[in-house]
Amino acid sequence: MELDEYYSIDSILAEQSKIPCTALHEYSADVNLTGDGQPVNRNQRFELPYWIAKHLAQYTLPDHRSLISIELPKTFGTRVRNVLDASPTSVDFRLLCPYFYLFGVKLLDLIVDDSLSKVLKEAFKERLKDIMNYSQTLGASTGQEFLQKLDETEKEIYRAGQESALHFRQWRDRSIRQIKTIDINSRSQS
Repeated sequence: MELDEYYSIDSILAEQSKIPCTALHEYSADVNLTGDGQPVNRNQRFELPYWIAKHLAQYTLPDHRSLISIELPKTFGTRVRNVLDASPTSVDFRLLCPYFYLFGVKLLDLIVDDSLSKVLKEAFKERLKDIMNYSQTLGASTGQEFLQKLDETEKEIYRAGQESALHFRQWRDRSIRQIKTIDINSRSQS
């Protein structure tokens, strides 16, 4: 976690997302690597939260061997990528991974996958169009099904778009500061 993200609750929650791992050594029950107090055998698969998997995967022993190997989570796997390529707006990020973009960006530092950044960028660009369109229609019930599928980053953008649209309407209607007219004729007569 970067220093500027230290107090970010979104960053902390994104780092709770699980990553599939494979043990490259034997670990006793005392290590409690999987959290259930059971020993972990060599080549055993298990999942760890990103925040711990990152450090274990990056740590190397004096003989240059790693402690664990990590894999790309299913959230960013081929099946999800194919659906994103076909129709990015149909994917329910809320169910898939509530912090899809934030977690994906964090994975870029950990996993070598040249196409992951492109997948994130393209999905974001395509979904952003609908997010901004729906955010400009205050109080409309249209698009509620789509809005239920947003991840936390998209929800924040949607709220900012709604607030911006409200401020624009207030400015346009002059409801913030109404300009009052003065009758010049009545002043000159007194």
